[in-house]
Amino acid sequence: MGVRIGAAALALAAAITMRAIAATPSASLMQTPAPQKTTKDKIFTKEQATRGAELYGKSCDRCHDPAKVAPGKKPAPPTIGAKFLESWQDKTLGELYGTIFNTMPGDGLLILTEDQTLDLMAYMLQANGFPAGETPLKNDDAMKAVVITPIK
Repeated sequence: MGVRIGAAALALAAAITMRAIAATPSASLMQTPAPQKTTKDKIFTKEQATRGAELYGKSCDRCHDPAKVAPGKKPAPPTIGAKFLESWQDKTLGELYGTIFNTMPGDGLLILTEDQTLDLMAYMLQANGFPAGETPLKNDDAMKAVVITPIK
């Protein structure tokens, strides 16, 4: 009888082991998550930044450039420089996009399109020292996950 119990226990252990192996994904099926993209990864084109610079000069700098703000008016938060980078560090381009698209310009003189918002973002990235690349910035899930990481 002891042999029967031992054989049954061995069979049960083997069945449990086989089931655990079958339920475990193989190493070839497990994927390593892609590294997080940052603003250092050449995520916009020079052409976008050029269009954005023109639009920024027409619609944004009158509020965001302290030298151009009307006397007695408080400047809007900076979009270029250390204060901007400190404020936005570790946030995503999705957050920046939402802020620009949904709230700018604050005076309501213009309603930005998606492309104009992307162009403005490209200009702001370029003006803050980030490198341009070959692929335009697009309003997609990949862009929304890009982390703003200051150049050091």
